[in-house]
Amino acid sequence: MKRTLLLAALFAVLGVSAWYVITQKKSQTGTALSPDMDFAIENTNEIGRIFLADRKGQTTTLERKKDFWLYNGKFRARPTAVNSLLETLHNIKVEYIPPNASDPELVKSLATEGIKVEVYNLENKLIKRYYVGGVTMDERGTYMIMEGSEKPYVMHIPAFIGQVRVRYMMGDDNWRDRAVFAEKPEDIQSVSVEYPKQKSLSFKLEKVEAGAYSVSPFYSTTPVIHKTIRKGVPEAYLLQFENMVSEGFETSNPARDSVVSMVPFAIVSLKNTNGTEKKVRFWPLDVETNPVTGQQYVIRYFTDLNDGEAFYLTQHRVFGPIFRGYQFFFE
Repeated sequence: MKRTLLLAALFAVLGVSAWYVITQKKSQTGTALSPDMDFAIENTNEIGRIFLADRKGQTTTLERKKDFWLYNGKFRARPTAVNSLLETLHNIKVEYIPPNASDPELVKSLATEGIKVEVYNLENKLIKRYYVGGVTMDERGTYMIMEGSEKPYVMHIPAFIGQVRVRYMMGDDNWRDRAVFAEKPEDIQSVSVEYPKQKSLSFKLEKVEAGAYSVSPFYSTTPVIHKTIRKGVPEAYLLQFENMVSEGFETSNPARDSVVSMVPFAIVSLKNTNGTEKKVRFWPLDVETNPVTGQQYVIRYFTDLNDGEAFYLTQHRVFGPIFRGYQFFFE
């Protein structure tokens, strides 16, 4: 009887041990067992630069600035895209270890289709370098391999269902900030709004000194209004330019060339006190008609930045407040 109990206890211990080992092999959710499994970055606040490159020659460089991230040394990066990547860099974990027999094929796939990832700290010292490959059959895991390793792993973010490769996305439209205007009102020197088909409504608002503004007609043929400027109206108007975000980019839209060749509905030119300038043109896209009154309403615009620097889709409900007429500012 005692021998039977002893054997039963031994088998129980062996079973628990086997279960533990298999679990660790199949699902790594804790501390990495070896350096080539340690993909996560504990403190993303220490990241100063991220470099991504695919096998097609596309590259992405994200650099941390004082209060924003710079994309490819030229554009502000879209905050939500950067935050998604930082979250991935912090939370990425090994889901399971693929069978050794599959390693050669996976390594070959990572070499031909992988996205190279390099993460640097604030002193520009390399923290991590690894490659992001394709997804598993169930599309819940993503193959990755550390630089210098011969062993690929299936990675995931705990509690997130789906593959993470898309978070290392490539291409301008994915990374660029979608904001058309993101200006501090106190930094705006002047704003002009030109309506080519309604010239009498066109105007220029300019800062004369701190807290004082002038409003004049854009065209010399428009009679000057000599009334008093409404108190607080110029300041309230400039506040609209703090956060005007497009619906999305339309870079590859086949209609782009024909649109920009047409006369725009409005041209908004903004100059900051530091000398930087921005010119934005708008063309109505979606127009709806009120069946009762017959009045037409613009829903969306095609929008061009600086004669081809960017091409957006914008909404009237966001940008409508800046489409004022000259007389709007006066008592």
